[in-house]
Amino acid sequence: MSTASFPPHALHDYALLADGERGALIGPDGAVAWLCAPTWHDDAVFAALIGGRGGYAVTPRGRYVPGGHYEEGTLIWRSRWITTDGVVECREALAFPGEAGRLVLLRQLTAVDGTAHVRAVLDPYADYGRTPPAAPHRDDDGRWHLNVGHHRLRWQGAPSATVGADGLTAEFVLRPGERHDLVLECSDAPLPHTPPHAGQAWTA
Repeated sequence: MSTASFPPHALHDYALLADGERGALIGPDGAVAWLCAPTWHDDAVFAALIGGRGGYAVTPRGRYVPGGHYEEGTLIWRSRWITTDGVVECREALAFPGEAGRLVLLRQLTAVDGTAHVRAVLDPYADYGRTPPAAPHRDDDGRWHLNVGHHRLRWQGAPSATVGADGLTAEFVLRPGERHDLVLECSDAPLPHTPPHAGQAWTA
């Protein structure tokens, strides 16, 4: 994912997600522009903030006006976009409490008003945007697995994603009131056999 598709923004336009072990910055376009993984002091897998390759974006198709807010007393961010078709929200958080060697990034799309047309792009690069991922593969349950540098990633919720020059890309159409969960894990060790369940992770 190049910075031409999701250019950096002013620092004050980003929202911070954190779980005690690492932090992620999300821009008004729904792109995670900075994330060191699996901990604060490791190299970045998403580095668009400093002009590097790598990112994870969940963005409405077409024109939109961005906004958002934190849920009171939390670091759960709600991206909110007014589009030509209605209103779309994406509830976003790092699962808490965080594990030292593995992060879980939760993103829950909701078509608040009208039909939502949303695109998700996942394109991690290790070493601050210098090392591309190996070819991703999808398992029998529709989960995507990627290796990049010493990182291992698993992505749930996008079984129909396609592989291209910008990494994995998925398109979603949500009817009014419909929700859809995306769950991304990243670790420097083999991931657990059983992936997290989105509903349980949100209520943990």
